[in-house]
Order: sequence, then C-alpha cells, then structure tokens
Amino acid sequence: MADTGLLQKAAALLHEHYAGRALHEATVKRKMLELERFYRYLENTIHKTDVREITAADIEDYLLSLETAGYSTTTQVISRTMLKELFYTLQTHDLILHNPVETIDLYIKEKAGLKVILTVEEMSEFLDSIETHNGFGLRDRTICELLYVSGMRVGELTGLHVEDVDFSLNEVFIRQAKGRKDRIVPLGEVCKGVMEKWIKKARPWFVRGNDEGILFLSVKGKRLSSSSIRSMLSKRLKNAGIEKKGVSPHSFRHSCATHLLMNGADIRYVQELLGHESIETTVLYTRHIVENLKKVHRMYHPRENELYREEDIPI
Repeated sequence: MADTGLLQKAAALLHEHYAGRALHEATVKRKMLELERFYRYLENTIHKTDVREITAADIEDYLLSLETAGYSTTTQVISRTMLKELFYTLQTHDLILHNPVETIDLYIKEKAGLKVILTVEEMSEFLDSIETHNGFGLRDRTICELLYVSGMRVGELTGLHVEDVDFSLNEVFIRQAKGRKDRIVPLGEVCKGVMEKWIKKARPWFVRGNDEGILFLSVKGKRLSSSSIRSMLSKRLKNAGIEKKGVSPHSFRHSCATHLLMNGADIRYVQELLGHESIETTVLYTRHIVENLKKVHRMYHPRENELYREEDIPI
C-alpha cells in the first residue's frame, strides 16, 4: 500500500464507514483487500499517491485492468463498489472537491448467482413450524416472518431498532439501506402480531445493561449478527424437514419477490419494496417464473408430453 498520509487517512475513514454500517467482518476484510489492490495500482502503475489527483479515466482504466488480468466478475463488482464508497467517504469529509466515480462510464454486469426459492407451501410450512412458547422461538419466528413479508436484506434486518417499527402505520423504516438510501416496507398483519409479542414480552429478557434499542438481540444482549441468523435458519429448516440445498436468509428475499410477481403484483411495486435501483435487477426474478412455466408446459401440453414424439411428425 502506498505509504502516504492522505491514503492512510482515506483507508481509515473507509474502514470507519464500514464499521458504522455494521457490515460482516469478512465483508469488510474483502473490501479492504480491494482497496489495497487499488492503492498498489496507484503507486506502481499510474504513479499517483494523492487521491485528489485521481480522475474518472484513472478509475475506468483500473477497472478495465482487472478484467484484462482475468479477475472474476465478482471481484470487479466488489472493487467498483468499494471505490464508490471510498470516494463518497472522502467527499463527505471534504477531502476531495469532486467525486470522480460519479462520472465514470463503465458498466460491469454481475453474473446472476443461483437464486434458491422456497415455494409458497414450503414457506408456510417452515414459518408455522417455529414454535413461539419461549423467547428464542418468538425472536426467530419474527425474524423469518419479517424477512419474508418485507423482502429486506439480512444486513438491513440486523441494523433495525425498535423505534424503526411503526405499529400504527404497519410499516418498518430501513435506514441507510444498500446505496445509502432509506426506505419503508410494509410490516403485514401476521408479522405485526408476532413482532408485538417479541418487543413487548420476550425482548426485555434479552436486554443486558443499558437498552440501546436494537430490535433483535442475542442471548448476550448484543446485536444479533448476520452469521447467527444464517446458523439459526439452517437449524430451523432442518427441524422443519425442509432440506432444499442452498437456502439462506437471502432466499426469503427471493421468495418474497417471486411470490408477489406470481400473484400478479406490479413489477415496479416489487422494485420499490426490494430497494432495487434498476428495474432490470427486479426483472431477473421473472426468470424463475418463466422456467417453472416451461416445466409445466412440457409436462402437460399435448404437443410436448411423452405421447407426442418428434419421430411421429410426418415428413
């Protein structure tokens, strides 16, 4: 890493920015590795050690160099995101006058990963399997209901406070979501019922010392982490007898979007609910619906099923 005061200060500010967002430790480490890679490029390739001198062209050249060097699309996307966050942080601390990332003209298309989606039946079976006689069951049921009804990301959920839940309006306020944008999502009547019980009856037993208002707490009274939620979900799914491979908290987000679209929801409503900046991202959820439609079509259409073979077509 280039050994200059300003670059070191920029790195410290970026790390502080990530800490404030309560990102997972592994995520922060990955982003900081990309920062080190960028700093090496500044020092060894374009010989710049002052972030104030970096232009949009420099950033575009750097991102293109990653592609040329054979780095994965995921690495390229993480690096671009890190750069956006770096220069945003520098700008908010008045260390740069202009943000060069705002004017770069380069689009990286991230390859779509495997979206594991639970069916409506599987989701209902799973949620109903979580007993709520004790605090842990009530907490876990509330978490899973909220993930499914709102489609929020697990990182957004762990950042919630009690004050973010408005029972009178039946909604949840998500602060500084992805892209540093606030948004409001519906709470839903079913989730509202278990949420009220969690907050009023069970949550007080999890508080240790001063109550900081964090919505979901661990047994030690700390903010429940994303990794703890993943572990809890894995155990709860196994107990419910649902062993679909690859199910994660993000599967609830995928399932929420897919089930809404299947039931006729306007795609722009789903875009707003999920907080997608581009509707193109939301459109990807329709692929699952199309694939299922094709399977049903092959199984039941008289021209596609096993009674109709290609060799039977007269020439």
